[in-house]
Amino acid sequence: MPMPDRDVAPTVRRAAPHPDDDAVMQALCRIPEAATVQEVWDLLTRMLAGFGFERVNYGYTRFRSGPSIGDPDDVLFLSTHALDRVRAFHESGVYLRSADYRWVRENVGACPWDWVWKERAAGRLSAEECRTLEEMGTGRGRAGYTISFPEGAPRSKGAMGLAAGPDVTQAQCDVLWEVSGTRIMALAHAAHARLTHLPVPSARAALTVRQRELLEWIADGKTLQDIGVITGRSVSAIEKTLRRAREALMVETTAQAVAKAAFLNQIFVRGCFEAE
Repeated sequence: MPMPDRDVAPTVRRAAPHPDDDAVMQALCRIPEAATVQEVWDLLTRMLAGFGFERVNYGYTRFRSGPSIGDPDDVLFLSTHALDRVRAFHESGVYLRSADYRWVRENVGACPWDWVWKERAAGRLSAEECRTLEEMGTGRGRAGYTISFPEGAPRSKGAMGLAAGPDVTQAQCDVLWEVSGTRIMALAHAAHARLTHLPVPSARAALTVRQRELLEWIADGKTLQDIGVITGRSVSAIEKTLRRAREALMVETTAQAVAKAAFLNQIFVRGCFEAE
């Protein structure tokens, strides 16, 4: 694929005005107050669209296993265009062989999308990474940036892909980043920080109000007998509810259920769940 021509980059400066500092500050104040994942996502993507990034993908996991993101069902995936394709790409395991994913694992910050082509031209990609690049093929023509977020906890990782419009070159995108990259990164970091503290939406791991309540009591160190006194329920009913919670979370022990529910922000969080 031919590399972008930097001589056309100045045309970006004549594009429509991007969000100004006041608009960015307002968004930065609203994002931490957002009560749901969708509210954060809507705020962020509207702002990024104002900067010219019409497609945005986001992923966050707290269950990395070695180099992989872990079970994709435990990952929070968000996308403005094709969430099913994003999930399928990660479920296939192709991402593990890509140079882009290696960059995300090894770095924090922002990376232009032509990085991988420059690395290939310089002979710094492995044979497998080159084959994967060819396999991904036509989807690699857009200009954009990848953001890799700092690891907030062991085994956690978050990243975001920002795609410019189909007629924008990477050189033009780079000029935009020189002008507005700091504001874009501030918005992305604020959104990521809020998303990591909201319940991860998952049909498989969705807990009921009662299941969350009992796991919270267990996390507080209460015995089944204690919980029976507190809730007025029988021990057998409590055990049944906890078993269903373990099944929903796909774990074997109640201690594992408490840990996983905490990682998914499913317990000790109020006002962030859909009506049940």
